[in-house]
Amino acid sequence: MTQATLLSDFKFDADGDMSASDALCCFLKEAITFGRIKGGEKFPAIGEIAQATGMSFHHARKVIERLAREGYVNSRPHVGTVVRSRGKNVLRGRVLVASPAEDVCRFYPAQLFDTLRRRLAAAGYATSLVTFSLDEEDKLMELKSELLRATDLVIALRATPKVQRCLARSGVKHVVAYCDRPEANDSPWIRFAYEEVFVQFADHCQKAGVRHVTQVRFESNDLFDVGPVLAERGIGCSSMTISHKEAGPGRFDGIVHCACAMFRELPCSSISDVLLFWNAFAAQGALMALLDRGIRAPEDVKVVAVSHKGFGPAYIKPLTRFESDPAEAGEKIADFVLAMLAKGRVPPPPVISPQYIFGATFPF
Repeated sequence: MTQATLLSDFKFDADGDMSASDALCCFLKEAITFGRIKGGEKFPAIGEIAQATGMSFHHARKVIERLAREGYVNSRPHVGTVVRSRGKNVLRGRVLVASPAEDVCRFYPAQLFDTLRRRLAAAGYATSLVTFSLDEEDKLMELKSELLRATDLVIALRATPKVQRCLARSGVKHVVAYCDRPEANDSPWIRFAYEEVFVQFADHCQKAGVRHVTQVRFESNDLFDVGPVLAERGIGCSSMTISHKEAGPGRFDGIVHCACAMFRELPCSSISDVLLFWNAFAAQGALMALLDRGIRAPEDVKVVAVSHKGFGPAYIKPLTRFESDPAEAGEKIADFVLAMLAKGRVPPPPVISPQYIFGATFPF
């Protein structure tokens, strides 16, 4: 089939839910997956795509860049763009990623899913995303509907016990990640392990003579608790929660504003030796408020926060932080699930661990 014939088969519904570039991406990925364009064949050039579809050169280039990022094509010097060899170019299967709806637009889960989708696509697996609510009243209708389709494996991120029971009843092979120990002991479990960095943080506090640490949480972000590790070293620990009063989830400026407002009114007697923030945007807002009041970090208060590699700084000073790398986590999970799919058995699951990084807000 000539490239011109292939592109002439592309039809775009302007009244549909997808943009023209998204629709073309889906069309071309399907053409590669089912062998309409063979591995090693030259891919349509930017100009050809633009002319055949009426797209601008900019959007045509973005389509090719996206296909390259997801592992469908490669750019070769002096040759152009060619289709990646994928064996017989036959779709090997389908992997479903289940994630809480509130995580979809957050940096870490989005980057992790992008890495997973790219790696699985390069191996010949179609990857779909389904969301569920962390509310136990959720009937999981979307997840149950997706499980009726042919699915080789489900990767459930932050799976609640209810989600785990739903997967167990479905009989579909599944992996749970970033949750408490699964109810079924035979379920593969990928842990997000903070134990080592908690020990490093507690040792740091002990050496620095810290007497008390306050954990500052944002809404229901209560996945971790460093209190027991600190207690072993005779260091006190308390908690406070910032309530998100701004409308709309995921509004980072709203988190900054709420934290700033709370710490602007907080009595000085409530500010302990170390503030540990479980949200970097809350740390930014709190530090802004404290600085306005003449309270400096680390001279007057030491600060530690969580951070994600690749996201960028949250404050003018480098934060001492628990830093995680979503791309690295995605690669580890992809290696694990591809080994499961290829070998038909469960290899040892990886443990995803952040790093404890010293910054200017809590030096020795």
